[in-house]
Amino acid sequence: MRASHMRLLDEWRADVVDGQNRQYVAYNGKVYDKSLTRTCLGCHGSRQEFCDRCHSYNGVAAPNCWECHNAPPAVRNTP
Repeated sequence: MRASHMRLLDEWRADVVDGQNRQYVAYNGKVYDKSLTRTCLGCHGSRQEFCDRCHSYNGVAAPNCWECHNAPPAVRNTP
């Protein structure tokens, strides 16, 4: 997941925005909503801990998810 998460997020965004395909079925049959706020943030609830820290460590640009998405209050902890 670490190596390809941006590709996955880009594909999910295109599926939802262009194709209205809002569900992902994993290899084990489990179904996930393609949703930043309902799916990703369910496990990765801290933007600072999961997004900003990893992007800073790897020296890559901060995620631009928040340009379109409103972060839940618990996630609005940008430095």
